[in-house]
Amino acid sequence: MLNNKIDVWKKAQTIDLKISKDIKPGFDIGFDKNVPEKTRAKLRDFIVWVKKNYNIPVTFWVDFEYKHYLKQNDGKRVGYIFEWCEFDNYPVFDNMEKIPTLRLPVRDEYYTIEEILTSFIEGISDYYAWLCNIVDESYVPDENEVENILQKYLRSSEHTKY
Repeated sequence: MLNNKIDVWKKAQTIDLKISKDIKPGFDIGFDKNVPEKTRAKLRDFIVWVKKNYNIPVTFWVDFEYKHYLKQNDGKRVGYIFEWCEFDNYPVFDNMEKIPTLRLPVRDEYYTIEEILTSFIEGISDYYAWLCNIVDESYVPDENEVENILQKYLRSSEHTKY
């Protein structure tokens, strides 16, 4: 397993990827129709903060699902599922078919928005590890880094107070 103590959010901002002009930067978000508007607004608020403070150079599809949890192929319950494909020729990214995806359950009657955001931050950490070409099946986001990002966001005056 790789050393996960690297600050992938910071490191990913310095990666010099060669990205096709056909690949749009930023998030591509989808919401399950049952996700309440209040929850959608809180998640959109966080996304705006991330985009303002961090670079998302390759399209990152995020699907917010109205579920308590997700199940991996092995049946294990998880707080999110990050799926990616290897780069064909790192650091060149030119295949829209291989954009990473994140599926995240967002039943806020069971979890606080901070818990949901923690899972989202972990998923974004996976995305950044992918950009840095260090993600693999054993990769686990650094808990301290995840908590630091959450606290930066919560302390920022740029988000709606809950």
